Amino acid sequence: MSLAASAFDDTVPLHHQVYVQLRREIADGLWPGSTLPGETELAARFGVSVVTSRAALARLVTDGWVARGRGRGTRVIVEPETPPAPGPPLVPTGRRRPYRYTVLDAAVGTAPAEACRAFGVAPGSALWQCRRLRTFEGRPHSVTHNVQRVEQGERHSERRLASLPMTAIFAAEGVEVASLRRRVQATHAPVGVAEHLGITLSDPVLVATFTVHGADGGVVEWVRIHLHPDEAGPDEELDLRTGAWSADTRW
Repeated sequence: MSLAASAFDDTVPLHHQVYVQLRREIADGLWPGSTLPGETELAARFGVSVVTSRAALARLVTDGWVARGRGRGTRVIVEPETPPAPGPPLVPTGRRRPYRYTVLDAAVGTAPAEACRAFGVAPGSALWQCRRLRTFEGRPHSVTHNVQRVEQGERHSERRLASLPMTAIFAAEGVEVASLRRRVQATHAPVGVAEHLGITLSDPVLVATFTVHGADGGVVEWVRIHLHPDEAGPDEELDLRTGAWSADTRW
């Protein structure tokens, strides 16, 4: 699937935007020790010319992200990033927003390195993943990326994924959720997110990364949420007696 032209920023060179996207995927652990697609395949994926994809690959070589050799393709030579674990447990408060969900994809595949670490598996491992567009009052609100163990994720029905928040799906399946941990940062939207949020690759977005824990403390789910730039972040409160953060779950 090629990237929609509307996701590109007309004020930024195309080869730089493709370069940034590929670099982000490498850092995210989606190409661990493997070979990137060729210039023609990348050009088709991003909807750009071969000249543009060639320039992006050349810069990845120059910056030490990949190595190219005759007959060996373009090999990834950088280890994926593994950011620090999220902070203290998050205690959800407030009512949930009545989002409408559009399932973008749901399948088993190579998971981000951070998700793999959360589940205690090696980078590049295959886990169940689901990406959903959430809309609120008729406008794009956020894109969620849920990652779970294969045996857990494959239990979810298409009907539930298309209509319920994941916590409600867990409840319906008898999965107990005891706490959340969250880390929030500002970045740029990756391929597939910018298009569905109706923004460009250069627009800054707020991203929250969650780990969802069961009653035994084990990780039930890893979640990454890209929030539309027009949406405000959640109000949070730190209880100094317990060290726990609380936040409005409507986010």
